[in-house]
Amino acid sequence: MENETRLIAGGIVLTMNNNDDMLTDGAVLVENGRIADIGPSAELLSKYAGVEVLDAAGQVIMPGLVNLHLHSGLIRGTAEDLPVFEWLHRYVDPKHRALQQEEAYAAARLSYAEGIKSGTTSVLDMYRHVHRCADAADEIGVRAVFAPYVADRPGYDYFETLESNIRLIEDRNGSAQGRIHVWVGLEHLSYCTEEAYREAARIAEKWGTGIHTHGEESIEMAKEVYKNYGRWPVELFYDRGILGPRTVLAHCVWMQESEMELMAKTGAAVAHCPVSNLKLASGIAPIHEMAERGIKIGIGTDGVKENNNLDMMEEMKYVPLLQKVRHYDAKVMKADKVLRMATIDGAKALGQDGEIGSIELGKKADIITVDFRKLHLTPVLTQTYNNIVSNLVYSAQGSDVQNVMVDGKLLMKDRVLTTVDEEQVRQAGQYAAEQLLERREAFIPEQYKFHGV
Repeated sequence: MENETRLIAGGIVLTMNNNDDMLTDGAVLVENGRIADIGPSAELLSKYAGVEVLDAAGQVIMPGLVNLHLHSGLIRGTAEDLPVFEWLHRYVDPKHRALQQEEAYAAARLSYAEGIKSGTTSVLDMYRHVHRCADAADEIGVRAVFAPYVADRPGYDYFETLESNIRLIEDRNGSAQGRIHVWVGLEHLSYCTEEAYREAARIAEKWGTGIHTHGEESIEMAKEVYKNYGRWPVELFYDRGILGPRTVLAHCVWMQESEMELMAKTGAAVAHCPVSNLKLASGIAPIHEMAERGIKIGIGTDGVKENNNLDMMEEMKYVPLLQKVRHYDAKVMKADKVLRMATIDGAKALGQDGEIGSIELGKKADIITVDFRKLHLTPVLTQTYNNIVSNLVYSAQGSDVQNVMVDGKLLMKDRVLTTVDEEQVRQAGQYAAEQLLERREAFIPEQYKFHGV
């Protein structure tokens, strides 16, 4: 870990603190991996003369983005144009059957590198062979919470188990100088037994970890759950003891009033994945209604197989647009709220807002700079017509991110990854994907196989 002092200076500082304070020509001092000072550039440049300076002129200095729901993956562009459960059975579950450890490692490196290049500093990743994903996170330098794919219903023995989840907690929770945390992961109600949920709650309590699982994406499945149990999905989660302030439910597209009340009551959070919900035709999650009830909401990309990229800048734009069209109300959700979802609110969902998610004294230096010297980000206005936050949410692209820092260590400088060779990561991902897809063929159900014309 780097211990040197560095001054990021000359940019527009968006703190994302409680007051959303902004400095139009600001600087941030980073020392021993933490934020040691914040102030006007001229003042800090004079105060810390001789300190290494990262020139952020023309850029926005802001907290790194928190991707609250990710599946590392390799099969981008090969699992297309199907509703969620047919898509799972035809493409995704056979991939999980075939996936090997080294492919999981290649997938994680590819995914984290892609995320860093578009401003992501923290991920909540649900995948398989997660010890190898943790190796990738340690190597690349990203901050990661891991929730293994656990499933225990008959026919899903190729997924992770609660026993392997416990071993991962024992081995890797708190590792990589505290950058890596391990939660309990449960795939879905249709993949896990009631006892798995109850045991997950016991494990999480014993080890002091969070719980991550999928809330409902499909209206058909939500209705099927209600038909079989007389309870809606989040009501079942509550009955089985997994809801609480360290629980994150992905998607939650189809929510009854009673489910939102339980989310608010227990402090559980939602990882909103608008692009994935659109691509799989799942629907538009009631994010505005949840926000009105005080439910914690962060933003996730989901995986490359259902998005098909990990660009959190792009993801932000869809959040307010979908709420506006859902409610036929252009005022229903504003850009500043969305940016908080992608930063400090995501950190709150992870229980890490005391350490990350905003630029404040003493917090860990998870910081990005975004280059606003672009045609699509012009004009840059900071006074009466301040458009900085609006431009970030509605106009910025992941490729505008110039520098990325985690724990004060530069993971990307001037668009170049510093901890891994980008081309080697890409080539390894290419090779792993080809091998995985070749082996997956043996696991595809017969009715989905191509038998020629």
